[in-house]
Amino acid sequence: MASPPPPTPAPTGAPVKLTLAEAVALGLRDNRAIRSAYLSRIAQKFDLVVAESRFQPKLVLSAGINRDRGGGDVVTTSTLAPTATWLTPTGAALRFSWARTETRDKTGRVRDETANAAISQPLLRGAGIAVNMAPVRIARLQEQINRLQLKSSVSDTVTAIIVAYRSLAQAQQQVRLAQASLERTQDLLATNRALIDAGRMAAADIVQTESGVANQQVAVLQAEQQRNSAQLALLRLLAVDLRTDVVAADDMTAPRVDIDLDKVIALGLDGRMDVLAQRKSVEQSRLGLLQARNNRLWDLSLTAGVSRRSLSTGQPAGGPDPGSASTVGVQLNIPIGDYSLRQGEIQADIGLRQAELQFDDLKQSAEAQIRDAVQSVDAAWRQLDAAKRARDLSARALDLQREKLKAGRASNFEVLSFQSDLRAADTQALSATIAYLNALTTLDQQLGTTLDTWRIDLND
Repeated sequence: MASPPPPTPAPTGAPVKLTLAEAVALGLRDNRAIRSAYLSRIAQKFDLVVAESRFQPKLVLSAGINRDRGGGDVVTTSTLAPTATWLTPTGAALRFSWARTETRDKTGRVRDETANAAISQPLLRGAGIAVNMAPVRIARLQEQINRLQLKSSVSDTVTAIIVAYRSLAQAQQQVRLAQASLERTQDLLATNRALIDAGRMAAADIVQTESGVANQQVAVLQAEQQRNSAQLALLRLLAVDLRTDVVAADDMTAPRVDIDLDKVIALGLDGRMDVLAQRKSVEQSRLGLLQARNNRLWDLSLTAGVSRRSLSTGQPAGGPDPGSASTVGVQLNIPIGDYSLRQGEIQADIGLRQAELQFDDLKQSAEAQIRDAVQSVDAAWRQLDAAKRARDLSARALDLQREKLKAGRASNFEVLSFQSDLRAADTQALSATIAYLNALTTLDQQLGTTLDTWRIDLND
């Protein structure tokens, strides 16, 4: 049985250097989650178009033709009946219809035309601009919520790309640190051999250094695997060919950022997409309660109408002309024993109260998240500062120990231990740097200012 082929490494081709700004721009263009969100916006915006057309005239055109054959006669009947309706912001409903029917047979032709115009103005249920504009206002608020949700989706994706990019940069640096540690151990091995040749070290002592070299080679392979995994995670977010050998080109520098807690809390409560969306949801609930209360009113309407009929037979007039007619009246409908209307009002009232509670809870939750994010930034900076000092001290201690080894005043084990300490200090400093940068990014996300920070304008 043939052995399986060796696995193909994830990155292929020439390395492609990518800055963080380029990664964000590429993600905005090709990320599938963002593209899906923009596709949803097409349907959402048309929903608003439909709602805005509530007070535009509507026209329905009906037409038909029939041909009947029987008893040696052929009867052809054609009909045309357009109907126009128009709802006004006051609740008045206007309706105009015209119908024409023409019948032809062997005896001749008969044409019947009827025109009707009617208007109905509610006085209680469905009356008033506030009630009739409520569906349009709800749709407009929903459109604003949809835009905020799009901003939130884009912001989350940008944050994910930033974190993935830094994970790749961290993994790349881990590979360099592992290689540097391997080179230090190999240098120590060369020093050991020179000391053995000079008779200043026992030959058996070199085994420990050789073991250290092997361990550092394993560490290099592990770091390379972590880098490959970080590459795949970033490439997936960017929707790029997973075989691309992408390289994070930015230096991971972390300057200190001073933060005014009171200002960022105020900024976050005014700019967070979820807080703004919930505030608009409360307004929608108020409009829903307005509609529910209006639905419980009696249906009292003023009605008026006029109609005219014209009949043509193609023969001399032998009877009265159908002429025209008009009507004016009042119509009243009183629901009795229908608890569904009261049920709708109760549900709308409870929905409004719950929306207000959710808004208050969300505001407090947002403030807590912002406070925690600010504290995380401060703690991450202090950890970074301590990690940098620890790394510098570890490097100095290793240099001194090497000099002692050359002078025969230190053992191999001590030098290897100090090298391990330096590797740990380098890793700790790198992790602290990435953690501080990510803490700033998280704070940006909690404040709802990610798009502003990166100067991203949604082309909606």
